[in-house]
Amino acid sequence: MKPTPAGATEATISLYVGWILGWMLPLGCEGTGRIGPEREPVDLLAYVKPSIGTGGIGYAVGSGFPGASVPFGMTKPSPDTANEWGMALGYARGGGYHSDDVNIQGFSQTHLHGVGLTDYGRISLMPAANFARAGTDELDYQIPFSAAQEQSSAGYYRVDLEDPHVLVELTATTHTSIHRYSYDQAIESPTVLLDLEHGMGEVNHEGAELTFDPETGTVQGFMRASGQMAYPFSLWFVATFDPPPSEWGVWEHGEQRLGDSHAEGTDVGAWFAFEPPEAPDFGSGDLHTVIEVQVALSAVDQAGAWANLEAESSNFDTAQAAAEEDWAAWLDRVRVWGGTEDERTMFATGLYHSLLMPTIYSDADGRYPGFDGSIHNAGGRTYHTDMSLWDTYRTTHPLYTLLWPDAHEDILWSLSRMASQGGALPQWPLATWDGGFMLGLSAHIVAAEAWKKGITDFAPEALFEVAETMSLGEPPANGWPYGGPPDISRYEELGYFPADEFGSSTAWGMELAIADYAMSQVDLLADDSRAQLLERSGYWANSYDAATGFFHGRNADGTFVALESESAWLDEFTEGNVRQYLWLVPHDPKGLFDVLGGDAVAVERLTELFEEGAAAMGDFEGLPQPWYWHGNEVDIHAPWLFALAGRPDLTRTWVRWVMEKRYGTGPDGLAGNDDGGTLSAWYVWAAMGLYPLAGTDRYVLGDPVFARVEIPMGAGCFTITRMGHAAVTEVTLDGVVLETPDITHGQMRAGGELVFWSR
Repeated sequence: MKPTPAGATEATISLYVGWILGWMLPLGCEGTGRIGPEREPVDLLAYVKPSIGTGGIGYAVGSGFPGASVPFGMTKPSPDTANEWGMALGYARGGGYHSDDVNIQGFSQTHLHGVGLTDYGRISLMPAANFARAGTDELDYQIPFSAAQEQSSAGYYRVDLEDPHVLVELTATTHTSIHRYSYDQAIESPTVLLDLEHGMGEVNHEGAELTFDPETGTVQGFMRASGQMAYPFSLWFVATFDPPPSEWGVWEHGEQRLGDSHAEGTDVGAWFAFEPPEAPDFGSGDLHTVIEVQVALSAVDQAGAWANLEAESSNFDTAQAAAEEDWAAWLDRVRVWGGTEDERTMFATGLYHSLLMPTIYSDADGRYPGFDGSIHNAGGRTYHTDMSLWDTYRTTHPLYTLLWPDAHEDILWSLSRMASQGGALPQWPLATWDGGFMLGLSAHIVAAEAWKKGITDFAPEALFEVAETMSLGEPPANGWPYGGPPDISRYEELGYFPADEFGSSTAWGMELAIADYAMSQVDLLADDSRAQLLERSGYWANSYDAATGFFHGRNADGTFVALESESAWLDEFTEGNVRQYLWLVPHDPKGLFDVLGGDAVAVERLTELFEEGAAAMGDFEGLPQPWYWHGNEVDIHAPWLFALAGRPDLTRTWVRWVMEKRYGTGPDGLAGNDDGGTLSAWYVWAAMGLYPLAGTDRYVLGDPVFARVEIPMGAGCFTITRMGHAAVTEVTLDGVVLETPDITHGQMRAGGELVFWSR
């Protein structure tokens, strides 16, 4: 570093003059100032648009859902939709919804955000004009709709259905969904269906049961099922109606029983009819009968569902207001000034999407189902599951560390419990077990990086003990129960996973190198373990084939597999090609550039990656991308590598290109599956002018879109300021010009200021 040059001093004096004239900047995260004409920061809550990422085609499907939720909430009520033929093909509906669909088949209580496979969609409610018309099958009771009839915001969703004419509104608390159905007064028998057989994707129903109590007007029960992603898990529920139903019945495997209050089996449901108002004015078209249904869930037991209902019992309007207040508080962890309307919308929605998963799975009393099949108590903490770790370790978890460190401690503590209770760190924890999707030791990266950045209160000794054994030790006699790597002894013997012995060999080696580096930075580990992991973190170079200029499959005898294609997904990779995997060394960019032939060669090849990609596909990402692919996570850090190779200007150019070409404010506004908020968090980072290098404590500098950003740090805040509108010429930290294109987490401190200058 060096002292600030005279130009910067002149700019600072000019800024002080602005302060004297009243154009004051906030002094702290609780302060109020103004940037230009804006005295208050952007109201991020008003810019959240849940419909972003709920559409798209092919590989550019966002797999989001438009329904209601609170941050990390267990219940996420949302419509489950189908096309004109009543088909709901899973590849396009990871969140149970697609904006091009024309039928709603139910409003279920559980959803995943942005995943590439379809699961959840459990315990569905559906309004109907009367039970005889609705029937027991989704194809019978589905209702046509259009996206033009929908509205959504943080914590609220509504759709105005036409046939029958019912206004559906949804909101949520942490463990409950609240539905409000307003029926046209011309409907003589307003009805609500409860379908326990409903589910999204390939559901294997193992059993369900429900019981209606006419005395209290409540229905309770459970269901157990596996899905396209989830191993079998149980959910208990209790639902209350206001007003209580006047008639009811159940069905089992299509057999309808009027007046019966109990059903069990694998195809189970119930219907509830309500008295219409006296002397309705039939045909007027006005909405009249209003029914509120609150559904509480528990993954523990029936008593847990009742306790969650008691703890969070509410009417619709009160719950909606509380949900909005909750979202406002979480979004307020970062405050911004400036930006265009679209930038504000994508930034606010990116924050929102980042907070939809992981899912809170502990009850209001702290009990949760552990990976050992037993019930445990979180003891004042909050237990989470549903983590798309192979994706989220790159952007989402670092964002939690920066903006919501207390919540991240509970997420990491949950991983620690999974490790202790289940015997390993998971790859894709889903409900009560590991889904086993993707590869690598992503949980190691998440935990070790957070530890390096100062998050320590998550039972780290227990977590890192298991992580160290998984990285360096012998697996159990029967192998790892989930999440384990291939044969580590073979990997250490050869310095790579041989392609003629292991699938996804190159991908495994490169992912493991990141995890090894992250773990080598954990000072809880013994020095010899850390040294071994640090050495192994460089094994990625052993898969580099100088003859082709790529990392790819290498056999046990040392020969490289013939490179058949630069654009195809070859067996030695996972969801990517050699061009994309070439850059998967975020923990050692300088080492990567050296292997490639130096910084200039790296810049040349990065330029090819982006220019060829832009020329080949333009704005379209519906097909697999042969070059840079923002919709698939392997290379999403690539535009930030230009800066580390000496060309920060190209980082700013191509990051802005990605922001403008791969994001938007419509249903197709994400370039692919959001994967638990991964792509959304990428935009958040880029808009702030920073990007985390996975497994490290480093942030690459870009170009913020906002005039000012405030991030709480300790008792104060860290600020990011953009001075001027021209190209960035230099960056200062606390008044000193940075000579490097990155900063560390430790350099970000309360009262610190990062300024991007253009002059």
